[in-house]
Amino acid sequence: MSSPIKIIKLALAEDHFLLRESLGKLLNESEGISLVMSVSNGKELLDGIEKNSVDVVLLDLDMPVMNGKEALEILNKQHPKIKAIIFSMYNDSWLVFELMRLGSRSFIPKNSSVDELVKAIKSVNKFGHYFSPDIQWNDRKLSDLALHTKLGMNTKDLELSQLICDGKNSDEIADRFCLSKKSIDLKRAVLLKKLDARNPIDFVRKCLLYGICKSRTDEEIYESDITFHIERKKRKKDRFKN
Repeated sequence: MSSPIKIIKLALAEDHFLLRESLGKLLNESEGISLVMSVSNGKELLDGIEKNSVDVVLLDLDMPVMNGKEALEILNKQHPKIKAIIFSMYNDSWLVFELMRLGSRSFIPKNSSVDELVKAIKSVNKFGHYFSPDIQWNDRKLSDLALHTKLGMNTKDLELSQLICDGKNSDEIADRFCLSKKSIDLKRAVLLKKLDARNPIDFVRKCLLYGICKSRTDEEIYESDITFHIERKKRKKDRFKN
């Protein structure tokens, strides 16, 4: 006599009502899946998890009140046994690595089919991870190496690596991190060792090859710099108020 199929208890967090309702209905009708929660933002999700038993969470990335990334960080700390899947209209290897470093078990682009979502939910529940075929890599070994490398880097490592790939010198990076040039030079040396890079040029090559950093135009770097300085002024202003 075969054992009964274990039902996966699923929570869905998506701010668009029509998509949440239609997708939730389709997933709930899938064999082996029961939708136990359907909410519009990360805060509602975290509040609901305290009252409901959940195995897998399907998290939209862009939501009001609390977005998917914020909810993912809290979920991973407070409920490590619950497996999270991020789904979003953005399909960027840098973003995918960052979300998986924060604890996401899979990343599914929003243009994927319902069958793909069901497959991801069941795979994540059973094996712990699911790699969508819609996220393309040069080859499987490279993706594994890239994932291992990036998961071993913290947020500051990633930010510093991006600035190096943008062509920033140590003085410019030191000003951004509010550190000395000597400290930045030491951090550069540590990063080169992490990527087993022979020299700074090889480091940039590997960062781009592994998807750790983006190749950005002068305009994109300029916009990033402007955004950073605006945010820095705002933080200083807020500290002054407090």
